[in-house]
Amino acid sequence: MAGRLFYLLPLVLITLYLPASSLAQSVTASFQTNPVDEDRTTILICNVNNLGTNNVVIDRTIYSRTEQLVSGTQILPSVDDNFFLSINDNADGSKTYFMTIRGVYHITDPGTYTCRIESTGGAVITSQSAILSINYNPISSDPRCSIADSNTDLTRLSGDEVVLACTSEIGYPPVDIKWSYSGCNKDRYLPGPTVTSFGFYNSELKIALSDQDNGGMFTCTLSRPDGSYSKSCSVGPFVVLGGEVCNMESTAMTAPSPTYHGKMTTDGMKSNAMTAPSLSPTDGIMATEGNDSWTHVANKLLCMLCILLCFVFYAV
Repeated sequence: MAGRLFYLLPLVLITLYLPASSLAQSVTASFQTNPVDEDRTTILICNVNNLGTNNVVIDRTIYSRTEQLVSGTQILPSVDDNFFLSINDNADGSKTYFMTIRGVYHITDPGTYTCRIESTGGAVITSQSAILSINYNPISSDPRCSIADSNTDLTRLSGDEVVLACTSEIGYPPVDIKWSYSGCNKDRYLPGPTVTSFGFYNSELKIALSDQDNGGMFTCTLSRPDGSYSKSCSVGPFVVLGGEVCNMESTAMTAPSPTYHGKMTTDGMKSNAMTAPSLSPTDGIMATEGNDSWTHVANKLLCMLCILLCFVFYAV
């Protein structure tokens, strides 16, 4: 047994006196707060063991673009001034790099942050990455509703197909998006909207209007399940020519009746049963003003003839 210990003793002594740079290097990476709310502060923490004469490099990759942030003990001059670096020498010989990011922004700051140890020649010895996520809501102007047709008029014919659009940032975590309808058409069916997303929602809703949609409103709502966020926009009220005007008790909103300008005509709109407004008594008077009828003129002449005959009779 003593003989075996004699042979192991040199290995133990070599290990004890081996330079730190010759031991295995390691690095860990994590964020103090992740995900972090937009405009708040978070810290990237890199723990480095057995650095020796090697170099520490920190970079980040956003949308396939990699940017170096730290080399050695300095933040590079090209980096934004909302980054700050401090280094702590630990009692066990390791080092901790604290890179503070203030006022995080969801477009420029989320991504993959990598801490790595490089040799003096630039070769990567070891590395570890951490992904930063940022909680944010869509911008204040979202959502934005519109009619995605060439005809953006709210006055339509029964049977017209209309494409409604709702555009917004998605946010993180992604907000929910849905369409709703308020109006007198109790049978109104809302087909599932088409949604495309690459950081943005572009939700399109294709509908066919009916007479009962006169005064109807279509609303696009963004929300979070926990109720912390909710915003909406609407398209309407639609005026469906020939449609009945109803009182929407559920929304306390009265649909406006169609407004006509210029000469009334039903050319090309027979299917809509559009009825011209009747003339009031005043309108009838205004329609004949300045045009005496022949009957009225004859009565005047007869009266004058009677007066003339009476004058001649008494004169004789």
